Amino acid sequence: MLRPAVILSFILIATLSTAQTVSLNLARETYFGIEADECNALRLSDNFANNPPKTALLLAYYGASTAAAPACLSNPAKKISYFRKGKQLLAEAVKLEPDSFEIRFLRFATQSKTPSFLGYNQHIEEDKRFLLANLSKGQKSVSNDRIFNKMIEFLVDSDKLTKAEQNTIRLSNQTTLK
Repeated sequence: MLRPAVILSFILIATLSTAQTVSLNLARETYFGIEADECNALRLSDNFANNPPKTALLLAYYGASTAAAPACLSNPAKKISYFRKGKQLLAEAVKLEPDSFEIRFLRFATQSKTPSFLGYNQHIEEDKRFLLANLSKGQKSVSNDRIFNKMIEFLVDSDKLTKAEQNTIRLSNQTTLK
């Protein structure tokens, strides 16, 4: 019996291969499905490359997926190229909408998952402070409880928060966290 995450991955792959433009819902589902299939990042990035995003938020998803795509590439030059492009796209999205909770989360998540030897970690503390200060606004702006909960779970599970910060998030979101 196939697990639901695997089935969702197959559906997303089929949708990405035929989609004209990437909707916010599809970008979110694909990005947060990377843990089930890390090559979702490459597929989402390639889809955005063929259908450029029209909003800063979609640009951020393009950047985050492009920066994560090297996990599915074998050519070292392509890995570096994708990673650099992802960083640039995320920077552009943050510049366009610096007060967007979701965009700042995507940069935080990308920098948190990036190996330290790549030196892409200069905004982790700034983004963490922004996210912690804007949790209630973030929940409203994301407007998708499941996606917001995935963001909160990532924050809590990251090694970037202190125990006190983790507890603050848990207390303020105890009705939405597992």
